[in-house]
Amino acid sequence: MDKKEIITESLVYIEKNLKQKISIEEIADYVGYSKFYFSRMFKQEMNISIMEYVKERKVICALESILQGNKILDVAIEYGWESHSGFIKAFKSYYGFSPSLLYAMNLEIINLRGRNMRNYAFYEKTDEHMSKEDLFKLLERKMTENKLDTTELGTVYNFCQKSYANKKRYSGDEYITHLLNVSLLLVQIGSEVNVVYAGMFCDVFRKTDVLIDDIKKYLPKDVAQIIIRLRGYDIEKDGLKDEECAVIKMAERLHNMRTIEYMEESEKKRRAKETISIFMPVARKLKNEKVINELNNLSIKYVV
Repeated sequence: MDKKEIITESLVYIEKNLKQKISIEEIADYVGYSKFYFSRMFKQEMNISIMEYVKERKVICALESILQGNKILDVAIEYGWESHSGFIKAFKSYYGFSPSLLYAMNLEIINLRGRNMRNYAFYEKTDEHMSKEDLFKLLERKMTENKLDTTELGTVYNFCQKSYANKKRYSGDEYITHLLNVSLLLVQIGSEVNVVYAGMFCDVFRKTDVLIDDIKKYLPKDVAQIIIRLRGYDIEKDGLKDEECAVIKMAERLHNMRTIEYMEESEKKRRAKETISIFMPVARKLKNEKVINELNNLSIKYVV
C-alpha cells in the first residue's frame, strides 16, 4: 500500500473503534508499521498528530450525539472519557463553549423550532433541490449580510447561466444550482467578493466550452484572473500556493460530497478516499474546522 492507502486504512480503523480507548501503538500495529514511523507519516500526510485526530473525531461525534438529545455524561462515557470534567475540557477546547451550553440551547431551539445547532460544527446547508432562482436570492441576501458588494452579482450570474446552459447534475437538478451552492459556501467561509464570484465558475473549463477570451470579456477583471488561475491549479500538487484557488476547490468538493448519494457506489468510494487523502490535509492547512469536520464526516462513512 502507498502512504495514502495506509492513512485511509488507519482512519477506517479509528472510526470503527472510536468508542474504545485507542493507542498509537494499536493503530500503527494494525497498519503494519512502527509507532515512530507511522506517527511521523500520519502527521506529514494529514497535518495533525494521530492522537489529536482521534480526540477530534471523538469530540465531533460527541457533539452529534448531544444534538440528538443524549445526556452529556452518557456521551462522555460512551466515547471513552474517564471523567466528566475531562470531556468538558476537551469539548470546550475544540468548540470554545461547554457541552452544557450546547445541550441547553439545542433543547430551547428544538422547542422553538428554530435553527439547527449543527451549524456550530458545519456550515449551513440549503434545501437539496432548491431552485436556482431561490438560491440566487439567498446568495444575494447572504452577501449583503456579510457586507459584500453585490453590484456585479447579476452580471456574473447571467454569464454563469449562459455558460452552463442545459447542463444537469446526477440528481437531475440544473447544474447552476451546484455553482450557486459553492458561492454560498464561500460567503460563509469568509471569502472576498471576487472569490465568491469565481466560485460560480469553479469547473468551467472542465464542464463547458467557454473560452478564456469569453471569461475576460464578460466578467470583472479580478474575477476572470482567479478563474484562469483555477484552470492550471492542482490541489494535490499546489496545496496552498494559491489560497484563493484552494478555498474555491474546497467549497466545490464540500458541496459535491453533500450530494454524493446520486453517484455510483464505486465512484462514491473513490471520491471519499480522494477527499480524505488530498482535500482534508489542505483543509487543515487552511485551519477551517467546519470544512474539516464536514469533509471528514461525509467521506469516512463511504470507506468504513
